[in-house]
Amino acid sequence: MNAMTQPTDIDLDLRHMTPSVRASFRLTSERHTLDHLLDELGVAGARCWQRGETEGDTLQRRSHGWCVDLPEQRTYSLDDALSQLLAVLAPHRDDIVATIRSLELDAHFGLHVQVAGDRVPACYWSPVNIRTVALYEASLEADIAVSPVA
Repeated sequence: MNAMTQPTDIDLDLRHMTPSVRASFRLTSERHTLDHLLDELGVAGARCWQRGETEGDTLQRRSHGWCVDLPEQRTYSLDDALSQLLAVLAPHRDDIVATIRSLELDAHFGLHVQVAGDRVPACYWSPVNIRTVALYEASLEADIAVSPVA
């Protein structure tokens, strides 16, 4: 790598200051276990959990669940992160929606944001993404956590 392609300290600092966004889609149920959805829906990278399992060190799951998480990304646009998640789900959308309706599942889109200082991303969602979220009859949440600036 030559000096022209190596990131400078300023570039690394700016990248570190850019908000970190993790997009996820969850289906939850208090009545049905959802591990069979791994094979039935066939979404790559999906995972499941059962009510009562421990999450982290102390939190206990209150419902059964199925989830697709995208890798964490650095961006100022929550709409871009949501678009990427919707694109992953798009080939399976009809099957997911049918499953939500037949099992009466709760559907949730989540954008989990970690910001440094006052570097908050744009909390804007395009009309096409809002319409697509509505097709899933899902909630949409964005939680923003602030980490101290080093």
